[in-house]
Amino acid sequence: MKRFLQVAAAMKEAAALCYSAAMCILLLLLFCFGQQTVSVRLLFSVLLAGFASGALQVAAFSDLLIKKLAYGKRMLVFVIPFFILLTAIAALFDWFPLAYAGAWALFAGIFLAIFLVLTAAFEWYYHLTGRKYNGLLGQYRQKKGR
Repeated sequence: MKRFLQVAAAMKEAAALCYSAAMCILLLLLFCFGQQTVSVRLLFSVLLAGFASGALQVAAFSDLLIKKLAYGKRMLVFVIPFFILLTAIAALFDWFPLAYAGAWALFAGIFLAIFLVLTAAFEWYYHLTGRKYNGLLGQYRQKKGR
């Protein structure tokens, strides 16, 4: 039961963060395109996408469900199911015309671009953070006379 609660809490937190980020992006886009209203249907679809993203992030990138897996494989465990789920949500909630192949190509391209940019940003952040902690560890070792 304790493990279930840990996983549920982690998924709830990740889903809330993903939903909040998605809502901020949606509001910015709606503002840029001059929209004054938004449908409950669209809001619900963003909620589902946020939950799917958060749940898959916990499954793929935490050690709560998958103990030992290389980072590249973890990225695949996240991105493939998320793309499938997001595509299903887009189709189910009519984000764009289903019969228009160009819209699906644009959707896939935007998804891939966002995934690559976010992956690069996280890699850069972790690289900088790692360098910072390596420097602090070096200072600590100098003080201890090693």
